[in-house]
Amino acid sequence: SQIYIACQNGRVDQALSLGFLLCWIAGDLTNFIGCYLTNQLPIQIVTAIFYVNMDIIMISQFVYYKLKNQMTKRKVFQ
Repeated sequence: SQIYIACQNGRVDQALSLGFLLCWIAGDLTNFIGCYLTNQLPIQIVTAIFYVNMDIIMISQFVYYKLKNQMTKRKVFQ
């Protein structure tokens, strides 16, 4: 739901920091690697993959809205 709300208001770059998102994806990536290397149940691996994909979507949103909002600010000041 956070991804949907961020798309609606276009302010994900103000609500989260890039450092936080990078730490978040690092944790989820290590979770996935641990699940894979220790032969966990398939549902655990699928869940880890899902979390990594959601992280990628959130980072993509962050970058998109960061660039979009910077372009908007430049147009206002010109």
